[in-house]
Amino acid sequence: MTGPWWAGLPAAEARLDCGGQPHRLRWADGQLRALDHTDLEGEQILSALAGQGFPCLDVLTAWAEYAADLRVLILASRGPADPLATSTPPSSGPGWVGRAPGRVRSGGSYAVLSYGPPDDPDDDLIELLGLGGLLPDRLAATVIAAWAGRLRGAPGPGEAAGADPEVATAADAAATAADAAATAADAAALAAARPALHAALCGRVTVALRSWTGQRDLPVALTMIPEDQPTRLAREGDGIEAQLPFGWLSDVWARGLTTCWGRFCLAAEPAGDGWVLSTVAQDLTPPIPVTVGNPPPS
Repeated sequence: MTGPWWAGLPAAEARLDCGGQPHRLRWADGQLRALDHTDLEGEQILSALAGQGFPCLDVLTAWAEYAADLRVLILASRGPADPLATSTPPSSGPGWVGRAPGRVRSGGSYAVLSYGPPDDPDDDLIELLGLGGLLPDRLAATVIAAWAGRLRGAPGPGEAAGADPEVATAADAAATAADAAATAADAAALAAARPALHAALCGRVTVALRSWTGQRDLPVALTMIPEDQPTRLAREGDGIEAQLPFGWLSDVWARGLTTCWGRFCLAAEPAGDGWVLSTVAQDLTPPIPVTVGNPPPS
């Protein structure tokens, strides 16, 4: 996959009550912006010094905080067939209430997912997932892209970054040691995250395949493969065995390309003014390419 991770993702917008005024939050080109705040830096200073809250700024702060948080993928919708329902019991104030300058807190919000309630999720995160206007989907896409990028940038088995020991200076050696330590720490973090990444991929693939086949109880066995291995769907008894990389979520699922013309998409690559999809029919014969155009600007 080449190009920016957000390529092909249409803009998304929602409105928020900010100081009694309906303000617009707009996501486009990988960034969330508060369109009705022209002096964000000044308002952030005012919020910190005077304790004056700006709900739009609170949303931006929370968005940045959760932009790589795997809990987003646990709580967010797994696709159109798995809508996330959020509700807010009656309270004395609006949804976004500043609990401290630059922070967000809502009174009593909770979320219910199709597979059960989450374990005591942060109110900030629940508020983000309840923003509407496709912003929760864009937040999930942001988290997916962050982890897909980390997986794609991880060194393979036996690989290590560093200078040639024959020509390395003391400074080079120190830098190499620091790089190696950082690489080891990131590798450990990725290893710890793999179960959650596998679960995020498995849940979304399962929902997509069941929706595609019309079989609500279709057994799905998923193997999360490295990016350089071939993707595959095959019959396994009464179910389907899938072999897909985590990057499938970023390249295919987040862009709404899971199915096209009744075919399931295994991979998507940008090509000129559109995309080339590797797709299979329900008889799971070998994949064939399908070319689609970019969505119109929004």
